[in-house]
Amino acid sequence: MIPQKPVTPPVLEDKVREKARTYPPCFSTVCPLREHCLHAIVVSYAPQEIYFNTSVNLCHPQAETENCSLYRSDKPVRMPYGLSAIYYDMPSRYERAIKNRLIAAFSRKRYYEYHNGTRPITPDVERTIRQVCLDHGWKQPLRFSGTTDEYLW
Repeated sequence: MIPQKPVTPPVLEDKVREKARTYPPCFSTVCPLREHCLHAIVVSYAPQEIYFNTSVNLCHPQAETENCSLYRSDKPVRMPYGLSAIYYDMPSRYERAIKNRLIAAFSRKRYYEYHNGTRPITPDVERTIRQVCLDHGWKQPLRFSGTTDEYLW
């Protein structure tokens, strides 16, 4: 039996469809978290031409329980993107030190994905950015280039 596709906003549905090729699905039918877990939702968007895929291990002791460590909520989170705007009001002595520390924390490639806005800034990454700025003495509020609603995959 093919599960019914969950109702998701059209823009977010496209993102789920995009991830369906690579994100590990969960085929549990008894999990209490199933209705709102991205691993379960992605099952109905899996491409039909794929014969095999890696999935969530239902033999794991936490699988199919309220304490599942792989649970990912289907509620989108508002995340900022684009780091370039945080440097507008910042003196260059702060900017250089903060930029170098962020590159060390995330890698150069990942830093520029955040900087250019091609990758949204997750809450954990945002906390790290704020802490680095505070550590270097920058106490002004941070302005990002914008915000977007994304799932926490």
